[in-house]
Amino acid sequence: MLTKNLIRYSIRNGRIYPRFVKSDDPQLTPIAAELIELFKASVGQERAALLEQSALIVESDPASMITLRGLEKLLLDRTEFDAAPREELIASRAGIFAQTAELLTRQPFSDFREYEQALLKKLGKPRQELAAELYQDLPQHHKVIRFRSLSAERLLHRYNAAQVQGLLMHCTQLQLTVSDANPAQFRQLCKYLRFRQLLAEIRSTGPESFRIDIDGPLNLFFQVQKYGMNLALFFPAVLHLPAWRLEADIRIKKRTGYQLILDHKSKLQPYSHHFLAYTPEEISMFMVNFSNQVKEWEIDAGSDFLPLPGEAYCFPDFRLRHKNGAEIALELFHPWHARQLTQRLETLRDWPGKPPLIIGVSRELLKKDHPEEALAEHPYFSQYGFLFRSTPTFRSVRAILKKLEG
Repeated sequence: MLTKNLIRYSIRNGRIYPRFVKSDDPQLTPIAAELIELFKASVGQERAALLEQSALIVESDPASMITLRGLEKLLLDRTEFDAAPREELIASRAGIFAQTAELLTRQPFSDFREYEQALLKKLGKPRQELAAELYQDLPQHHKVIRFRSLSAERLLHRYNAAQVQGLLMHCTQLQLTVSDANPAQFRQLCKYLRFRQLLAEIRSTGPESFRIDIDGPLNLFFQVQKYGMNLALFFPAVLHLPAWRLEADIRIKKRTGYQLILDHKSKLQPYSHHFLAYTPEEISMFMVNFSNQVKEWEIDAGSDFLPLPGEAYCFPDFRLRHKNGAEIALELFHPWHARQLTQRLETLRDWPGKPPLIIGVSRELLKKDHPEEALAEHPYFSQYGFLFRSTPTFRSVRAILKKLEG
């Protein structure tokens, strides 16, 4: 992800325009390829050495410094460093600190140089060797373990998408219109909404056409940065759609809001062929634990829409299926979903007949908008709802399923 100072944009007539680059730019393509080759050859090197060599390339090229720094940052995001704690170094450093403390308590020193000479003599090591031993686990000394390579063209596509992602971190409201998407493509998009914990309002606007309204991070008062990151990470999924239009209100440095308007005709292309195969770890772990402990029910990630009144749609997190064929959905509400939870509870208050879904609510959400007592008294939630902390547990869900079996 690009930091704020690496985002390039211009403002005209109340609109904000990301400064995209061409994927076949004759000036940028060679330097992008050179940077990629440098990172590919960096396995085994320390971070400091890699950054020093990268700086030589970036600072010697006539292209925009901000653009080149952005490419460098995106390549660093694809680089894995060995940051594992080194127990022997931690123990050695603790021993050195203990000896320095003992030396200070035993005799006075007139100045730092006298103290330093006495310490080096006591430890029996030259100054440079001692400094290297003390600080070998600092980030600049972490060694490269692996680098996920890509082509120069894909890196430039990634750069363009990152410009939009950086702006969405400062979004108050986002409206996404999707058209001409087949059911499988739209379901996949909704899966990413769910996996990124972006509970949205989805409404049909015509045959094979939907409008998705998503709150931006600046419209919230809780975990703004984390929510903003989730929204930014969701955006690349949009690039896999055949026809789309995005409208967002962007506020940079608390200025007046600006309109960001993009569509499938913009200079934006998917940059990962494997993007649609991603499943967050917490989702996988919950499904595994549930399957191991609840034998009467099968669980799958939600893949179908649940129609609600007013031509609205719910896209639940999970589908639960009993051995006798009975089915029910499970929808989770995270700390920033207060408004959506209010709407869902209002819709379900007087729901007739068989319940359409189980509702899980994060306890963090209760702190601000929904008192636990009010939820406990809600006619639907009191029967088919539960609370969770960071992730739901199979026990909470199983307790409700037992009621349904009865």
